[in-house]
Amino acid sequence: MKVLIFILILAEAGCVSKKEARTEARKAYLSAQAQAQAPPMDPEHPVVFVQGPVENPTVPWQDGLKLTRAIWEAQYTAFMNPMVVRVLRNGQVVGEFKGIDLLHHQDMELQAGDTVQVVP
Repeated sequence: MKVLIFILILAEAGCVSKKEARTEARKAYLSAQAQAQAPPMDPEHPVVFVQGPVENPTVPWQDGLKLTRAIWEAQYTAFMNPMVVRVLRNGQVVGEFKGIDLLHHQDMELQAGDTVQVVP
């Protein structure tokens, strides 16, 4: 909440555009939301969490697991390609892709405990 207030103060002071302030505020909100929702990790069975229209919200993690593979294994159910896919690690956004980026082979390797947010 303090981050959000600080960003809004900067926006009002003219140091940051309103669009940038909204973007940063949204990232801070999503980060806090993901931290609150993430269940505790089982070290013997590491997983990646997938939020959004999927049939399997947890995907077993294995070394070399890529973002596109995790979405495929989670069984994405929406009709259209996702608008945005975010990867959160320890509550921080470490990757953000448009659905079309994934179709153009832009991908990233995931770590155990990462949260993937798929926004249709």
